Amino acid sequence: MRLTLLGGAPGIGKTAVAREFLKLAVGGTLLTQWVDVDALWAHQPWEVSDRTTGMVQANLRAVIANAGAAGIDLLLVTWVFQDARMQDLVRSLAPPGLPTVSVQLHAEPATWRRRFETDPGRPELDDFYRRRYYEAQRTPSDHVLRTDGKDARAVAADLAALLAG
Repeated sequence: MRLTLLGGAPGIGKTAVAREFLKLAVGGTLLTQWVDVDALWAHQPWEVSDRTTGMVQANLRAVIANAGAAGIDLLLVTWVFQDARMQDLVRSLAPPGLPTVSVQLHAEPATWRRRFETDPGRPELDDFYRRRYYEAQRTPSDHVLRTDGKDARAVAADLAALLAG
């Protein structure tokens, strides 16, 4: 199994790209699974504590282990990855030696802002999200995919080409 960490600012298009990536995988030979860490982290009332942090880590560790046991070839993990520590955290939950590649989606501020503000499911754009944008843009990664002027399908195709090479 290979692990791909797909990060980027909130609203940049990680979920849309992952969905399109899975559509591309339909005709392929690699058994591909996608997990969005935010889905493993969804709880209310919202809190960041030892127990909720432990929960998300246990959830992700289980997904990675079960994907490996099921013979998944490629596990795509999406999360903001606002710094390298978040990538390191995911790597630490995987079996030692698991091949891992990190990819950050980038966009110019105006592109990102337009995507964020036109997504009806997003909250109001505030300093928290602006900070996350700039943090995610600075996160070191093995690869960067520019998303300006591209739809999710085109970025997914770029990701597929990158991972095939």
